[in-house]
Amino acid sequence: MVVLWLHCLMILKNKASKPCQFLTLCLLTSLFFIPYSFAESTQTLKKQELQQLRQKIKLLQKNLTQQQGEKSQLQKEIKKSEQIIADNARQYFHTQTQSKKLNKQLSQLNKAVLQQNKQLSIQQLLLSEQIEASYAIGRQEYLKLLLNQEDMSAISRVMIYYKYFNEARQKQIEIVNELLRSLEDDKYQIALISQTIRDKQLQLQREKQVLDEQQQQRNKLVAQLKTDIHYKSKELANLQENKKNLTALLKKLTQTMQEASAMPTNVPDKLAFKKQKGKLTWPAKGKVKKLYGHWRSVGKVKWQGIIISAKEGTAVHAISRGRVAYSDWLRGYGLISIIDHGKGYMSLYGHNQTLLKEVGDWVDSNEVIATVGSSGGLKKSGLYFEVRHNSKAANPTKWCKKQRR
Repeated sequence: MVVLWLHCLMILKNKASKPCQFLTLCLLTSLFFIPYSFAESTQTLKKQELQQLRQKIKLLQKNLTQQQGEKSQLQKEIKKSEQIIADNARQYFHTQTQSKKLNKQLSQLNKAVLQQNKQLSIQQLLLSEQIEASYAIGRQEYLKLLLNQEDMSAISRVMIYYKYFNEARQKQIEIVNELLRSLEDDKYQIALISQTIRDKQLQLQREKQVLDEQQQQRNKLVAQLKTDIHYKSKELANLQENKKNLTALLKKLTQTMQEASAMPTNVPDKLAFKKQKGKLTWPAKGKVKKLYGHWRSVGKVKWQGIIISAKEGTAVHAISRGRVAYSDWLRGYGLISIIDHGKGYMSLYGHNQTLLKEVGDWVDSNEVIATVGSSGGLKKSGLYFEVRHNSKAANPTKWCKKQRR
């Protein structure tokens, strides 16, 4: 780089040189710096954008919490209990994931050991055959054979033969030794991973016990809430307010994500969310209750989404690529994750046990983002699922495949 700049200065001093030559060289020189400075500035810009996005969403959450408040001490206790469960469930999920990876590694190592044992048997057989062949040649030692030979050409042939024979035998011995070393290493790794798996299993048992105890406590609080006369008399008002709050939140989120340029503009047309209508996979395994558009059991409030009945802890998958716009507890919906898919399209996943992604995280289609739960005051576990366009609810069954995952 220094050489190029010196060359430029020499050209500048040279009266015969044309100005365009100097400009061309300066331009070429500066190009060396562009990839590094551009990549560095882009990286910094992305971090700043993500930080700004999270701050904006956090402010929205704070304002929403202040607006809706909590109607009773009991609801506050349920929220706190469900958030504690979410933290422990997240740890439990990560421990399960680690255990699965370890079991996969163990399985691969066991397969490798089996293969190595087969190879070892083959190599040992070849080595034994060589030893037998050596014995069959004769019981006379190598030096004695040479001394007994009178024909010089015969001596030369014997020496070459023994050279090749010994080299082949030495190679087989090295192969056998290498296989033995590899087997020892793999067996050591198997012992380590097996111990780690046993430790993880004990950890899972402890975490599961804590989760069960917390869930029992939370269920007692929910049962108390359901029998609370004040709550029952205000149930319709609560549903209407929850619906209103969610719609308001989605409008603000849509605006925030657009202002933050949160979604890429160069997405291939075939991957655009609108183009995937009727082709999306269902977010969780379970029985789909097609509630969209039906009246709820209390008052004149219609369902804006559906419920997928599933066991507690069942994986929740993103239905398409997008960016997490909201990931927190929301009254009426419990622990909810909202994903922005661009062009005003969003998908909602409510009543989760725990949330595995944060605001600003990119998620791919079918990526695990949460686990099914009953947060938000549900008696039974299940996933509440919505699809929205410009904050208006759309029928999820028309967006997902007819055949469930």
